[in-house]
Formats: sequence, C-alpha cells, structure tokens
Amino acid sequence: MSDDPFSDAGRTSGPIDAQFEPAPAVSAEAARPGPGWAALAAVGLISALIGAAAGAFGAGFVGPDPSGDLAAAQKRLETRIGELAAVQAAIDEKLSEPAAASAELAGLIGELDTVSRRLDQAIAAGGDPQALAVLAERLDALERGSPASSPDVTALTERLAGLEAAALAAAAESSAAVKSSGSRAEAALALSAIESATRRGAGFEADYRALRTAVPGNANVKRLAPYVSGVTALTTLQAEFPKVRAAVVAAADPETTSGRLSWIDRTFGDAVSVRPANGKHSTVTKALDAAAAALDAGDLPASVQALAVLDENAALAAEDWTRRANRRITLEEALEDVRLSLVEGGN
Repeated sequence: MSDDPFSDAGRTSGPIDAQFEPAPAVSAEAARPGPGWAALAAVGLISALIGAAAGAFGAGFVGPDPSGDLAAAQKRLETRIGELAAVQAAIDEKLSEPAAASAELAGLIGELDTVSRRLDQAIAAGGDPQALAVLAERLDALERGSPASSPDVTALTERLAGLEAAALAAAAESSAAVKSSGSRAEAALALSAIESATRRGAGFEADYRALRTAVPGNANVKRLAPYVSGVTALTTLQAEFPKVRAAVVAAADPETTSGRLSWIDRTFGDAVSVRPANGKHSTVTKALDAAAAALDAGDLPASVQALAVLDENAALAAEDWTRRANRRITLEEALEDVRLSLVEGGN
C-alpha cells in the first residue's frame, strides 16, 4: 500500500491482489465552491446607482428642448437672487435704524444742553425768572424721559428752537429796557445840570455833550447847541432894566431928557415913574410900566412883548437888552421841549 500505484517501476504481469478500504464520505456541496451571491448583489447595486446618476445628469442633454429649460432655470435663479438682495437690503436698513436713531438722539441731547446753557445766560441777563425756571424744569424732564419717535423728536426740536428764540428775545428786550432806563437817567441828570447853569447864566457845553450821548436820537436836544456858551440870567436882566428904561425914555424925547426931570427917571428907574404933565410920553411909559411889572413877576416873555409897541428910536435903545432876553426865552422853550420828550420816552 506504500507503493505508488502510478509508478512504472516494479510492474508485474500477474494479477494484483489488493484490498481496498472505503474512504470517508465527503459532502459534494462542501467540496464545490459557491457562485458569490453577495458580491453579485453589491455589483448590481452599484450599477443601479451609476445608472440612476447617469439618467439624472443626462436628462438635460437628451430632453426635447434643453435650451428652454436652461433659460427658465436661469430666470428663476435671477429672480431668487433679486429676492435675496431685497432681503439683504431690508436687513441692512433694519440694522442701520438703531444707529441713526442713536445719532439723532445724541444730537437732540446736545441741543438740550445748549438750550440749558443759553437759558442760564438769559436768566443772568434779565427776563422773567419764573417763566425761565419752568422752562428749565421741562427741559430736565425731557432729558430724563424715554427716547421719542422721529416725528416727536422733530416737533420737540422745533418747539425748543421757538422757546430758545423767545427766551433770547425776552433777554434782549430786558437788556434794552435796562439800557434805555439808564440812558434816560443820565439824560435827566444832564438836563438838570443845564437848567441849573441857565438859571445862573453860565455855560453848559460839557453837560450838553453828556445829554447828546445819553439820547443821541433826540432832535430837541440839538436845539440847545447855539446856547452852550450860556445866556443872560434872569436876575441880571431884572437888574439892568432901570437903565434900559431911562435909555428908552431918553430916546423917545431927547429934549425932555435934557431937562430937569430926566435925571430922576435915570436914577430911580422903576421905583419912580416920571411922566410929563402934557402926557406926551404916555405910550412909551405905559409900555415900560407893563414890561417892568411882568419882569418883576418873572414873566420874561411878557416883558419883552410889552416893549414891542415902542417906536424905532425907543426900540433901538432897548435892542441889546431885548436880544439877550429873547435868547434866554428861546433856550427856556427848548429846555421845556427836551424835558417833555424825555418824559414821553424819546431818545
């Protein structure tokens, strides 16, 4: 049994006596290899997927009108892009609204601070303190309040501008009133000084300049300019009148003045009235008597008016006295007009 049955060596020509033992039975299915169903299933699945993908990607190339589908798809894509752009713009706008509102509110707060400072200045300059205090409280309340919407902010800004203008106008008016009051006081002092100088017969050039400075627009003040060097005092005119009377009588009748009665009229003046017995000088003496009576009463205009009836020679004798009296009368009238204009508020 150990010999190789397929070897040619040692062959005999006689029959071989051999004993065979049966081999153990082996299953045919175990000995035969299987066909690989799992691998075949995997390959089929992969092929199906490849085919489906090829069909999906190739559908556009084998369709009846590929250009039309592509244009429609492109149009839909552009529409979608436009919608996305609109959404993006809306988002940007929404994002910018807080920043804009913050900037607007910051500007409003700055304006409120400015108004508060100007109100403090207005209070310091003058005006109605109570009204300005109420306005300041309202501004503080606005600063502490919650932010307002855009229309409310605009309306509030306009109203604040109006209130600010009103406060500034009130302060300016108050300042002008104070200044005007001070000017009127200065004018009154200057006018009083001029009147005092006029009573004494002195000049008042410095006081006149002060009056012009205090009320530069007063036209009546300019009427005082020709008299700044002074006019004759009333007491001086009263003291000089007896000599004027004697000169008038002498000029009216030179023959009588050389007589024995003329020295009495020249010496005593108004104290003694000398009238000729024949009444020749009745018109002149009556005029002189009326002038003397008015002058004693302090009525200088009436005294000058009484001498207006004198004839040429008599009037010439009283010309200098009458001229100086008229200057004083004109100045007193101008001073009265200035006084009335200051009382009425003229500047």
